Amino acid sequence: MTKKSAEQRIVDKLKQAILRRELAPGTKLVEAIISEKLNVSRTPIRHAFRKLEEEGYVTLVQNKGAYVVQPDIKEIIQAFELRIELECIAVKFGLDKVSDHDILRLEETLEEEVSVYKTEDIPEYIALNKRFHMLLADRSDNKYISEFLRKVIDQIDIYLRIYDVVDTQSEEKNISLDEHRKIIEAIKSGDVEEVQNAIRHHLESTLDTLKQTAEGYKSLDQML
Repeated sequence: MTKKSAEQRIVDKLKQAILRRELAPGTKLVEAIISEKLNVSRTPIRHAFRKLEEEGYVTLVQNKGAYVVQPDIKEIIQAFELRIELECIAVKFGLDKVSDHDILRLEETLEEEVSVYKTEDIPEYIALNKRFHMLLADRSDNKYISEFLRKVIDQIDIYLRIYDVVDTQSEEKNISLDEHRKIIEAIKSGDVEEVQNAIRHHLESTLDTLKQTAEGYKSLDQML
């Protein structure tokens, strides 16, 4: 097995374990254990840690090691504040470029969200949610808005997964689906402020849920 394939195998295994919540936020990733379990040397493990840090799954602490990412409330709020502003800017530059086909695509995406939600396919549900929220950014014709928003959505999606925020108990209780319907109706109106308000309300609602779930956890700075 080459170093590259060993590194990718470690990345895939750890990412899967983190997203399935088999490794709790803040868990230290011990090189010796990973080396033994996966039958790999320390070098690809360290490369894998760096890649996972770049993707937002792991925090590297100098002279202490690698830990599953565990954002504190302040970090979560900062991520959402940035996302809200980016999505509102995307509305400003992208709304007038939205076509009837785009609206149909949003409606189809929402139908797919409902479908996979019922089957509790959380990875696919989150992927569809990202597609829904990226449309206006992609229509903005500004590569920086799209690039930065995609990155912050990816990071927030990790937070949602590791803190198990997505409620799969009842479609009626899933406020997010209803809020997506309201965003589509706002987009149909063509009113920038109405769309921005709908998106802001939706994301602030998600933030409130995430804060309630994460507030009992300490940050790594508090733990170490």
